[in-house]
Amino acid sequence: MNELSERPASMEVYKTIFETWRSQVDSYWQRNTYFAAFETAALAGCWYLVEHSHPGMGMFVSILAIGITIVWLLSNSAVHSYIEYWLKAIMTIEKKLSLDEEGFDFASKHPGSGALIRYSTLVQLVPMLFMIAWIGLFLVAFCYLCSRCAHSIVS
Repeated sequence: MNELSERPASMEVYKTIFETWRSQVDSYWQRNTYFAAFETAALAGCWYLVEHSHPGMGMFVSILAIGITIVWLLSNSAVHSYIEYWLKAIMTIEKKLSLDEEGFDFASKHPGSGALIRYSTLVQLVPMLFMIAWIGLFLVAFCYLCSRCAHSIVS
């Protein structure tokens, strides 16, 4: 069995890779939290616009928000790939350092949840729900605008 003290350079590489992975995961969650908070506030503001007879502006804000949600989805996919890359790097160095023999093979023991739906897919559901809400709000604003136009034609 290898002692951890005999491989200080390799352990430093392991620590660096692990810290990189962990910081990427932390920033991933922080970014998702910011996006969700922003979109929640924007959704409430857009609903206010539509409810208070500004459907055109509500449609405009909805279109912008759909774009922002697409950016959120693309960002999540890119960051998730990056996180997976670093997790695989951790697994590789754990094997090289024989950390499984000492019970310190974190990544190798936890390569995924084994759930029916991957966790990354579940995380992507949050922006997808916002996307559905934005499309719905756009349609509500559009219908409201059409009904106003119909009333002005009849009058």
